[in-house]
Amino acid sequence: QFTGRAVANWTPKLAFTDQTLVYGSYAHGYKAGGANPPGALFSQSPSLEPSDLSGVEPVHPLTFKPEFVDAFELGTKNTLLDGALTLNGAVFYYNYENYQISEIVDRTAINHNYDAHVKGAEIEGTWEPLPGLRFNFSGGWEDAKIAKGRSAVDLIDRTAGQPGWYVVKPFVNEA
Repeated sequence: QFTGRAVANWTPKLAFTDQTLVYGSYAHGYKAGGANPPGALFSQSPSLEPSDLSGVEPVHPLTFKPEFVDAFELGTKNTLLDGALTLNGAVFYYNYENYQISEIVDRTAINHNYDAHVKGAEIEGTWEPLPGLRFNFSGGWEDAKIAKGRSAVDLIDRTAGQPGWYVVKPFVNEA
């Protein structure tokens, strides 16, 4: 599949900075799809014989689709105070089609596809007021969402935020 990245840079002369770079970029990315691993593909029932599995549907998809992303970024890199201060910032937006998410099912990783959107911002800076004394700071904000009506198992929060749901383990050694 076609992939690529385009970047435009601009270095304006500003009175309040020693040097400034403003940039914008667009990238289109691709990750191949594939086959999910074999394993417990069918719902288990003690009454089923192997010959009865012909009409049984798999518990998870046998394959997963390729993933595509369109990534947009705008940012700036600045040097100020005769090189004593650097200040960088950026905003970004990623639009995923068929984002690949793995989840653990019956002790194996199964891949699913979801459309997703990620937006965010980052800022970082370094200030060195005296030689040998440096202060660094950085921060970021991100908002990531999969398409409406879709869900996956979050291994950290298996109740998916549902107040009436509980995680039950029949035995300590079994999930």
